[in-house]
Amino acid sequence: MSPSFRTVFDLTGQPELIQPAYWFIAIFLCAGVIFAGLGWMAVRENWRSRRSLPLFAAAWIMVCTFITIVDVRDTAAIRNAVELGKLRTVEGCLDYFRPGAPNGSKTTLGNEEWSIQGLVFSYGAGEVRPAYHLVSTAGGQVRADTRVRVSFIVSPAYRRREIVKLELVPHACPTARNVEMFGQP
Repeated sequence: MSPSFRTVFDLTGQPELIQPAYWFIAIFLCAGVIFAGLGWMAVRENWRSRRSLPLFAAAWIMVCTFITIVDVRDTAAIRNAVELGKLRTVEGCLDYFRPGAPNGSKTTLGNEEWSIQGLVFSYGAGEVRPAYHLVSTAGGQVRADTRVRVSFIVSPAYRRREIVKLELVPHACPTARNVEMFGQP
């Protein structure tokens, strides 16, 4: 008898929900506008101690624009792949499980990470991404003894596996090797 999977996350039926984090992008672009204004004032008012401010503002805006373009294209590619059904699906018990930090961290060591059939999935609570990223310590449902069926797309820009559908059977497997939070698997 096959296990009865319960869907806990699904973007495959609504690919239009896969969108860039416009609010997150807006924060950095607003900072760029502020830096540009300060740079303009530094030139206009001849602030001797702030002569590099216009160069910093220009660099900030160029880097933010580049990152925005990459992120928007990456998200569009993921959405298009979901719309065309170009997903890869794996199913089984976890090889290992590392819980994620509930509030995120500055490095990927705080990410929740698990492996199934040799494929590693890593995501963090503090990440802004167009796919599943709810860690177990903040309400996520993947645990070390969970049977998982995961559908994913490999992100073209970042080369990470973006989970677009996650189905689970809790307590259906022997407990996988548990790795401590912030530990290496």
